[in-house]
Amino acid sequence: MKKLKTLFLITIFLLVTFQANSQNIVYANLDILINKSNVGQKIIKHFSDKNKDLNDELKKIEKKIKDQETSLISQKNILQPEEYAKKVKNLNNEIKNFNQDRITKIKKINNEKEEVLKSFQTEINKILKSFAENNNIDIIMSSNQMLIGKSNLDVTNDLQKIINNKIKSFEIK
Repeated sequence: MKKLKTLFLITIFLLVTFQANSQNIVYANLDILINKSNVGQKIIKHFSDKNKDLNDELKKIEKKIKDQETSLISQKNILQPEEYAKKVKNLNNEIKNFNQDRITKIKKINNEKEEVLKSFQTEINKILKSFAENNNIDIIMSSNQMLIGKSNLDVTNDLQKIINNKIKSFEIK
């Protein structure tokens, strides 16, 4: 009976070991695939330019508000207290509206960027699935979640070439 149990355990151990060794596992760096691909660079540049334009616009408005504040401070002794208080209140409302508008515009750009990157990542996932099927790969791991792996198992460059060939353009709304 004891020999039978030992034989059974050895058989199970060998089957599990054989099954684990028969899997084909590779890894890729998804950040590189997104950031270094041609379309990924265009997406990043588009939103970088959009952020820069927004910052320039916001700086102009902020400068205008600061000029108004400086002008109001210089008129403090000239204006009647009620009129001065009214202008301060208007300026504070303008600052409040500016800050709310700034936050809204930044959130809008960030949401657009997330949406575009998410749909781009969906396209990359389709390519990953096709690559795995065509090359008999069981698992493609993210290199960000690995400690170490053989460099010959890294398929990042191969995938980057495929992504650049298959995704020539990408619609940014």
